[in-house]
Amino acid sequence: MPHDATAEDPGYRLRFHPHGDVLEVAVSGDVDAQPVRIAYWRAIAAEGRRRGLRKLLVTDRRKGTPATPEELAELARLFRHEAPNFDCVAVVEPTIAFLPTMEHAEIFGQAAGINVRIFTDAQQAERWLRYGSPDDEPAGDPLH
Repeated sequence: MPHDATAEDPGYRLRFHPHGDVLEVAVSGDVDAQPVRIAYWRAIAAEGRRRGLRKLLVTDRRKGTPATPEELAELARLFRHEAPNFDCVAVVEPTIAFLPTMEHAEIFGQAAGINVRIFTDAQQAERWLRYGSPDDEPAGDPLH
């Protein structure tokens, strides 16, 4: 399996690190624009598919301006077709002030069929990727 890799574009830089069955991705860059978001999410999805890793742990960059709800809805629509390629996507949002906006991303993504969760803490995100959460259990399962 390939090791760490990077991808760069004028608006962003991605650092990929496979860790077991998870592809960890660190996003950096200073451009807060929808075309940049679309480009780096396309690159992340392509790298996950290429490596055959169905779980993503994406640590987003610190941003100056959060995406609008309309932009987040557009991202969810654009990536709806990727849902079958990934079991779960954990996104770590390092800017606490943007958490309400990122919760919109979670809602739009889940509505598009993407198993995505937003976290402020990387350890919580890793636990969810590894073990899921009680909300993920099927209702009425007698073993749980």
